[in-house]
Amino acid sequence: MSIYTALRAGVSGLTANSSALAVISDNIANVNTVGYKRSGVDFSALVNAQNSNTTYNAGGVLPLTRQQISLQGSLEQSRSTTDLAISGDGFFIVSSNSQQLSNGGSVLFTRAGSFTIDADGYMVNAQGLFLQGWPVGSDGSITSSPTSLSAIEPVNISGVGGLAEPTANVSLNANLNSGQTDYANAQGAYDVGDLATGTITPHFESSLEIYDSLGAPRTIAFGFLKVSPNTWRVEAYARPNTNVTGGGANGGVLAAGILTFNTDGTVAGVAGHGTASTVQDLDAAFNIDWATSTGAADQPVTLNLSTGMTQFANSFGVTSVTADGVPPGDLVGLVLEGDGMLTAQFSNGRARALYQIPLATFLNPNGLKADQGGAFRTTLESGLYNINSSNAGGAGRIVSGALEASNVDLATEFTNLITTQRAYSAASRIITTADQMLEELLMIKR
Repeated sequence: MSIYTALRAGVSGLTANSSALAVISDNIANVNTVGYKRSGVDFSALVNAQNSNTTYNAGGVLPLTRQQISLQGSLEQSRSTTDLAISGDGFFIVSSNSQQLSNGGSVLFTRAGSFTIDADGYMVNAQGLFLQGWPVGSDGSITSSPTSLSAIEPVNISGVGGLAEPTANVSLNANLNSGQTDYANAQGAYDVGDLATGTITPHFESSLEIYDSLGAPRTIAFGFLKVSPNTWRVEAYARPNTNVTGGGANGGVLAAGILTFNTDGTVAGVAGHGTASTVQDLDAAFNIDWATSTGAADQPVTLNLSTGMTQFANSFGVTSVTADGVPPGDLVGLVLEGDGMLTAQFSNGRARALYQIPLATFLNPNGLKADQGGAFRTTLESGLYNINSSNAGGAGRIVSGALEASNVDLATEFTNLITTQRAYSAASRIITTADQMLEELLMIKR
């Protein structure tokens, strides 16, 4: 009987619009939720088979919920450098626990980038999900696989301590007085190590501070002795000499060489000391064998005398001395670059890359299934994920110090709220009208 099908159609209308109201309520409630993706309801007509052309069986309506995950919300500036947003396609890879994904961690995907550092050093967002990243080695290398999650691990900075860099390169810019009397002509022979031990007083000496493998400051000096026209003997030695192995016996000498100049005062070349002495040559990287008491490792150092030294008829003087290496520094902050590289900044001015944050992209992100904490899981409809670094392979760019706002439009939601309310009221009228008609039918018997 058509009245009964009309009654059921009215009930389906109430059910469908109730679902629509629930979806709209969720959208409005999450208008300020970071990374929230709105949902919508599409109505699909249910069609019953018709037995004849003279009667009609009402089918009703079926609500179909759809997500607008691919629709990006606006990016809003944040004061925290660990707040992350994605400009473009892609999702942060997160896990509900701190286990590595290859060891039982459950993978989820989210756009909610309100990350902070927890008490254990993990980066977690406001929903408690652990951010995943590719670890960066101390040499800057990245172990990454674009098709697998096995190389990804939870981002953890608890093991990042102070950073110290030993000195590896030294450059000396100075002038040696061409008018200096040759030592060999005036006072006799020179032996390697005489300048370090003080047996012979250098014509010119310059000292500088370097840093060992522990970040401790150490002093080394360079002594210059003119032995013939345009030819100078050079020695490098530690001060105090007890800082190096055997320093007490040989004056802390580290290396020796011969510096020669052209007739125009420019450097002609740097050569080894050219004697049978076991002292290292200064024309190559020499190794500093620190005394055991210092606790520091052996340290190779390269001295550059080729580009900054001159020999003019002028007084001795140092223009500049440059040396790399830095003393220990404490972690003072984290910075994330546009390529997704998470970098630790230290109080000594140095920085070190810790992780590269990857992004996952999907052919159909709207097919993902919503999960806890505003995250999503893969489904057959979403397709498989592709993992790429930021701003590569179709993935968007990671923006530090920003958050993605909800993509809910309140004007649209309130409009839908009005139309849904009217549709619900109309569906209820179907039920009351059908009830009245059935009541009239029952009164025929009376």
